[in-house]
Amino acid sequence: MLAPKELPIEYYNWNRENGAPAGPAWWSRLLRIGYLWEGIAHEMAPGVLAWRYRFRFPRWVMRRLGPFVFQQNSRTRAFEYPYCYYATPLTQGMRVVDIGAGASGFQFVLAESDISVVSVDPLENPSETVDWLFTPQDFQRINRAFGARVQVIRDYLENAKLESDNYDRVFAISVLEHIPECSVFSLMKEIRRILKPGGLCVATVDLFLDCYPFTENITNQYGRNISVHRLVEESGLALKSGDRCQLYGYREFDKNEVLRRREEFLTWNNVMSQCFVLEKAAQISE
Repeated sequence: MLAPKELPIEYYNWNRENGAPAGPAWWSRLLRIGYLWEGIAHEMAPGVLAWRYRFRFPRWVMRRLGPFVFQQNSRTRAFEYPYCYYATPLTQGMRVVDIGAGASGFQFVLAESDISVVSVDPLENPSETVDWLFTPQDFQRINRAFGARVQVIRDYLENAKLESDNYDRVFAISVLEHIPECSVFSLMKEIRRILKPGGLCVATVDLFLDCYPFTENITNQYGRNISVHRLVEESGLALKSGDRCQLYGYREFDKNEVLRRREEFLTWNNVMSQCFVLEKAAQISE
């Protein structure tokens, strides 16, 4: 499915409760303060200073701000985060892997729900205009503020050496489209390997309206449109949930229909969000 413009009420409430997708409203206003002040250096603007020193805040301030203030992302996350939380049943004691999470708050929300979380990310900067880099010490400051329950592995999933058939869920929130094509399919096979039989991969994938098949451009500064159908085929997983008419790569996908209905979908900077769930086949009893 493509993320709709109108959020379900439970998604709206989830965002409000957790400060998603980018922290409380007053924090966003603070980050903007100073940029329009004449005669004040950009580097000394209150918002710039708050952002620069966010990892140094006392723990009680971090908790007051919530777990989503430490990494800026697209506004489409207003749908993606609660979608990934509600798309499948989550219960205490589950083991999950969050791929490419960076300093995103989603992993901490999961951990505070008594879910065992492994965060796997090589922490490579996606572009010169988006600073997602932070030190291991920075991450651990956030982690301690929210209970120190997240295990972080700073590497690619293929190098993480996670146990086979061991995880109930794998989350990939707007990450697959940024991975080179030569690597993303091996990543999907690795996801299948680590999932338990019957385990689920919950994913969102950006749909760029300034890239093929909507324009002649193959890529933009963030990535390219990747065939969800091929992702599924290469992974060996099955599409459990997702509208093929709204997932690029399936023959049912119609770019003209997507553009015709554009006002119905959540769009930010020419980006929509494709959301779907993949399932690993359960073992057959002999």
